[in-house]
Amino acid sequence: MSELTQQTILVPLIVFCRVGACFMVLPGFSSDRIPVQLRLFVAIAVALAIMPLVYDDVRPVIAGPADELLSIIITESLAGLFLGFIVRIFYLALEFAAIGMANLAGYGSAFSHAIEGNDPSTPYSAFVTMPAAVLFFIANLHVAIIRMLQNSYETLKVGSQFATPPNLSMIVSTFGSAFKLTLQLSAALVVYSVMVNLAFGFLNKMIPQIPSYFVSTPFVVLGGLFILLQVDSGILSIFSSLVTQAITTLGQHG
Repeated sequence: MSELTQQTILVPLIVFCRVGACFMVLPGFSSDRIPVQLRLFVAIAVALAIMPLVYDDVRPVIAGPADELLSIIITESLAGLFLGFIVRIFYLALEFAAIGMANLAGYGSAFSHAIEGNDPSTPYSAFVTMPAAVLFFIANLHVAIIRMLQNSYETLKVGSQFATPPNLSMIVSTFGSAFKLTLQLSAALVVYSVMVNLAFGFLNKMIPQIPSYFVSTPFVVLGGLFILLQVDSGILSIFSSLVTQAITTLGQHG
């Protein structure tokens, strides 16, 4: 294979493997509501944009034997999936916490489709997950993702073996941190649910003739919506800043 072919075909292909795999699982970009062709063109455009910046890191690797090209493509795709999935974990944890908040606020029986996919969700949780997806673009986190992909070539070298045990432990620790964070952000709904259900439980014991469930449901639903109105902006602000910090750290340390 000539040197011109290596420069014009293989280098963009190797860069696209990491960028395309990362964009497959990123929040917002991986939504089923976005056409596949548009997602493909965005991934190609980003790969071509960062290719001159990482050219010196990619070109020496593809100059090796041709039989190693398949393993390089596989490892680069795994590296992109790893980087994108680490960011995706935070949004999965937020969606989990939002569904829990909906159940605590009395909206658990009202089901609909999720914003980014076809999984069952609740309209109440959409007030948390949809603004988080919008903030991903408003806060320029997609630009931070592109910068992270560029910096990742310094930590996750092209052609190096993908270290499964260390990366797996990082995924597990990120899962724990993300779910702990989102549960802390939803603590207001937890406290509210415990207090209001405990109050109506005492009322039911003192006056058993009153059907407390039917009396308490409108108050629980209205109060849960009011609590969300008060804490939603703070939840999204803290969540967005922590995701930004995680993306920056991931780009620096891989």
